[in-house]
Amino acid sequence: MLVLLLFQACKKDETTDGMTHITTYPVLTMTGDVYQSIVVGGKYVEAGVTAKEGDTPLEVKVTGSVNTSKEGIYELVYSAVNSDGFPGSVSRFVAVLSSAPKGDLSGSYSYQANAAYSSTMTKLSAGFYRFSNVWGASTIPVFVLSSDGINAIVPEWSLSAFGPAVGTGVLNGNILTFKITLLGQSTPPNTPRIWVKK
Repeated sequence: MLVLLLFQACKKDETTDGMTHITTYPVLTMTGDVYQSIVVGGKYVEAGVTAKEGDTPLEVKVTGSVNTSKEGIYELVYSAVNSDGFPGSVSRFVAVLSSAPKGDLSGSYSYQANAAYSSTMTKLSAGFYRFSNVWGASTIPVFVLSSDGINAIVPEWSLSAFGPAVGTGVLNGNILTFKITLLGQSTPPNTPRIWVKK
């Protein structure tokens, strides 16, 4: 029996020459809290972010600002690029409240129209919350601001594929009624969504 072996020479691929290099991605470390709140007219103090590529410090660039004269939520994005051009980033969210916060909206809620749907109001910072589902059948999380633990503002923000949501809310006893507008959808504006606090 005769076995024929064929060998084909491998031509050096110039496009992958030197591609065995290992890159170390930027590691960003945030000082202070990811979520913070201040009152209109107060002073925002930047706690800072550092970045390193291994043991080598990297320059951190900050995008965004906090308007302390206007109620709302502001995102600060901190980014750095390693020596190979690979980026990394972290974000901080600062809520500016109309007045010093009191009361607490946090807790578990069920959707009044169908108790099978539930949502959790998580306190991120004083007067600054994340509601895990404002809509009911479609899961649409939102940020919520409340200075008095009764009246709520849903600032225009997008936390889901449904696009930005905006609106208001009022807690009356254990009933939290939102009026929500989904800016990227064809739903009617100020659609009521009623939740019962458990």
